[in-house]
Amino acid sequence: MTVPGEERRVSEQLWCVHIEGPDDFIAATSKEAAEQEALAINAYVERSGEGRRDSPVRAVAMEWPFTPESHARAVDSDWEDLQRMPHRKQQPASSQNILTSIARRVKELIETARGA
Repeated sequence: MTVPGEERRVSEQLWCVHIEGPDDFIAATSKEAAEQEALAINAYVERSGEGRRDSPVRAVAMEWPFTPESHARAVDSDWEDLQRMPHRKQQPASSQNILTSIARRVKELIETARGA
């Protein structure tokens, strides 16, 4: 059963991609858009080897941590920046490569959880 106030709060959530490492936030239009963008960024980082530096780079979908007004502004300004990011300039990866990347990440998370 859904509590009416909770349903309203969930529908008002604003989403973004947080790029850990450089600590950057990219506003997204929805949770699904943020998750897809984070997956694409992580796949690019993994392919390029940039995630193996001293400061690992990783993207995660999360709720926007700032004001709703700043989210609205950021969605407009971030869209153009997002199109120029390296992961957007790459040829689309095959679904097999994406699935392999996702499987590898899930395996890493499970191994990390078991070791904790």
